[in-house]
Amino acid sequence: MTKRIMLTWALLVGCAFSCLLVPVVSAQDPIRVESNQVLVPAVVFDRLLYAQIEEKASSGDLTAKDSLLWERVAVRNLVAKDFHLFEDGMEQLIQSVTLEPPALSIVQDNRGNHFEIVGTGSGKWADPDQPRTALADWTLLPNYVIAYIPPPSLEGSCHQIKVKMVRHSLVVWSRGEYCNTPHSAFDPLKGTEFGKQMQADLASAEAGKIDLALQAVPLYRNPGAARVYIKLEFPSKSLKHQIKDGTLYASIGALLMVYNKDGTLAARLSDFACCDNYTGNKPPAKPQSSRGHSSQETSMLPNRYETQFDLPPGEYELRAILSDGEKFGRQVMPLIVDEYDGKQLAISEIALSRRIRKVLPESPDGSARMSGGYLPLVSKDTEITPTTNTRFEKDEPLYVYFEVYEPQLAAPSAITVGANLRVLDAKTGDEKMHLQTVNAAPYVKAGSSVIPIGRGINLRELTSGSYRLEVRANDSTGNSTAWRTANFTVE
Repeated sequence: MTKRIMLTWALLVGCAFSCLLVPVVSAQDPIRVESNQVLVPAVVFDRLLYAQIEEKASSGDLTAKDSLLWERVAVRNLVAKDFHLFEDGMEQLIQSVTLEPPALSIVQDNRGNHFEIVGTGSGKWADPDQPRTALADWTLLPNYVIAYIPPPSLEGSCHQIKVKMVRHSLVVWSRGEYCNTPHSAFDPLKGTEFGKQMQADLASAEAGKIDLALQAVPLYRNPGAARVYIKLEFPSKSLKHQIKDGTLYASIGALLMVYNKDGTLAARLSDFACCDNYTGNKPPAKPQSSRGHSSQETSMLPNRYETQFDLPPGEYELRAILSDGEKFGRQVMPLIVDEYDGKQLAISEIALSRRIRKVLPESPDGSARMSGGYLPLVSKDTEITPTTNTRFEKDEPLYVYFEVYEPQLAAPSAITVGANLRVLDAKTGDEKMHLQTVNAAPYVKAGSSVIPIGRGINLRELTSGSYRLEVRANDSTGNSTAWRTANFTVE
């Protein structure tokens, strides 16, 4: 498995986030080790133009007048000979320099516009929705990734990194420290002070002070194991943060631990919100205008997190914690992964959603950059993001996502597949809606036995109350699955 050496900060509790409150973002991945190379992200600017911007009281005013300003300040087309890199004061031989797309993206969906970023543990963090005009002037800058072979060091030892430019006319933003601590790509905070604190908080009797909601949906794509989709939601405004010299600081991480029925640990993963940008080698920021800080401050703090991991069939207890380095939110829920042998018709659990967006067919997006095979929930070129909040207003749409598994579709076959959906009163069991049978043919992908189905349900026909959605799959050979269920409320 690929090893990563994660960045560990002495300030705050663990890792730290800093982001200039100006409409330019170049979220950097952490310094890491892959195949015995240290990979250092960096952003390079023209020094003269950068200094001119820093002298102004409000860079937001400048970009409003010139939307391509930061594009011109950023420097591209550099190669290894343009950089010097030092570890603990000793210059290192640079193996390669590549320019990568920004880890941060601006996403537009039916709920609005928001930032998304790949976490250090390969999950996806998303920020609150904003009007399109609020993000129109933001520029996402790519990172240079500088690779070198590190000198031998003791495990657990930390090392100072300094990146310098050969040309004095260039200025560089880069990270300043990494620690030689190998971790699973899914558990980068294990062994760090931040990770230890979250594990202790997860096991403590202390009540959490962050309102945390948790959802888990097993998806049965491979025999012998399920890919479990996890969703955390929390209020971003409750997360500890501060602004200092025009820079936003915060510390946000998540830890998930899965236990077997006998109490033994079955799986563990952690993630950090990739929010420790530029705390290493970055020119000091001059104080920015306070105007607009309140909205930009919360726009760069996440309020939801998604990840996935594999589990074999069994009964588990899932424990989740979200921490800002001082306060935490905690949730515990049972998790059942059913047996799936990949030989017969089957159906997954149901995910409820109020958030969708169109994606280009077979087009890589931010999720495609995640390691570990993270798969966004996409049905007919529409990505469906599950919600933990299953209380819906009558005038808002309810979207559902589930997967049907028909092994006979992997080979040429004349078999047809359908799905039945119905809505029952949760208290009486009376049927309130019987939706038209879904023909799965438009959702089938050639050569695949997995049929991802996403549908919308109009709630206007329902009165306020509690309901149960039931879904069952069937095929033309007479096979059918048991009903899968998901509860929701109409207000």
